[in-house]
Amino acid sequence: MHTTPLGRTGLAAALGVVLAVMSQAAQPAAPAAREFFVYGWRAPKIDGADARVKAMAGAGFTVVNASEDELPAVARHGVRAMVTTTDPAVAARLASNPAVWGYHLGDEPFPEAVFAGIGRQFRAFEQASPRQVPFVNMLSTTGEFLRAYMTDARPPLLSFDYYQWWWGSDRYFEKLEQFREAAVRAGVPLAACFEVSANPGVEWGDTSRLPDNDRRLRQSVYTSLAYGVTGIEWFHTDMVFEAGALTPAGRDVAAINREIAPLGRTLAGLRSVDVFHTAPLPAGTRSVPKEHWVQAIPEERGAGVVLGMFRDDEGRDYAMVANRDYRDAQTVVMKLQSKWLGIAPWYTPKQYKYAVDRFDRAKGAWTTVASSSSVGFTYVVPAAEAELFRVTTTVTTDGKAEGWPVPPRR
Repeated sequence: MHTTPLGRTGLAAALGVVLAVMSQAAQPAAPAAREFFVYGWRAPKIDGADARVKAMAGAGFTVVNASEDELPAVARHGVRAMVTTTDPAVAARLASNPAVWGYHLGDEPFPEAVFAGIGRQFRAFEQASPRQVPFVNMLSTTGEFLRAYMTDARPPLLSFDYYQWWWGSDRYFEKLEQFREAAVRAGVPLAACFEVSANPGVEWGDTSRLPDNDRRLRQSVYTSLAYGVTGIEWFHTDMVFEAGALTPAGRDVAAINREIAPLGRTLAGLRSVDVFHTAPLPAGTRSVPKEHWVQAIPEERGAGVVLGMFRDDEGRDYAMVANRDYRDAQTVVMKLQSKWLGIAPWYTPKQYKYAVDRFDRAKGAWTTVASSSSVGFTYVVPAAEAELFRVTTTVTTDGKAEGWPVPPRR
C-alpha cells in the first residue's frame, strides 16, 4: 500500500476523525442512574393508581411503572416513575418532572443488528432529558453478544436478568463477573433482576412459596451488591401482590427492599474496584491473591464468601463480605496486610495504621470495629447476608529508597 506524509489538511482531517470517535464514547450516566434503586417489573393488579403506587412504596420499591397521567400519585408517595415510551418527545416534555426516573424502551433485545438503533434511541432520550434514564434490560447472554451491545448501543445503565433459582446457580457468579466487567469498562452503573419466588416450578404454574425463599433471595441480592450492583429489580409484581395484599413471597421481597435501602444508598457512592471469592470457587471467579492487602478467611468446609472491594471519591477503601451460604452463618477472619507487600528489601517500607468501621444496616450509620482493627478482626456474617466495612489508611512514615531514581545506564 502506498502512503504519503500527512500535510496540514490531512492532519486536520485525521484529527477530525479522532475527535468524532471520541465524541462517540460513552457519555456520563444520568444522575438517576447513579442512584440506588429498587424496581418492580409490571404494574400489580391493584385498582386505582393511588392505591397501586402506595402499595409499591410500602413494599420498598423506589421506581414503579406509571403512565404520564399517574405521575401525581407517584410524587405523592415519594417514589419515581418508569414511563413506558419510545418517543423522545415524551421525555422532552417530562424532562423537568422530578417524579420521573426514566423511560422503559424495551426488554431483552435480539439480534445484534438492533443494537445500533437502540443506541440512537439512547442518544435521543439523553438529549431530550439528560437527568433521566432511558432503560433497556438485557438477556443474560455474554461474550460477543454483550460486547456488541456495549459497543453499538452504549447504554447509560447496564441491566440484565439471570434467575439462578430457576435456571441453575452454577452460572450465576459467572454472569455477575462478566456483566460487572462490562459495566466497569464502560463506566456505567449495573442493575440486576431477580425472581420474586425461588421456586423453579413458578415457570410451570406452581406458585407455592419455598420455606427458605427469603434466604435464597437474600443470597442473590447481597452477593450482587458485593459485585457493585446498584439497581435491584424484581420479576415480577404479580407475584408480590395478590388481591391488593402482599403474598408470602411478596413479604420476603418487601423485607429485603427495606433492609437494603440504607446500604444501597451508601454503595451507590462507591466505585467497585475488585471482586474475589474464597474456596470452593464458583465457575468463572477469582480467589484472593496472596499479596492482596485484605484477606477474607471463612470457616473451613463452608460454602465460601464473596469479597467485594470498593473505593470512595476521597480514596477510602471498603470491603464487603457476602455469605454465599443461604443456610448457615459463617465466621470470617478479616486479615489486613500491608498494601505494599512484595517491594524490594532495599526499600524502607511505609509505616501505616488502619481504622475500621462497620456499616450498621439497622441504624444506617458507621460503627467502630475495635477488636484488633490495626491488623484484622473476626466477624460473623449471617446466612445469605453481607457486611460492609470501611478501612481508613493513615501512613505515619512514608517509604523511601536510597539513590532512587537510578540514573539510566549509557
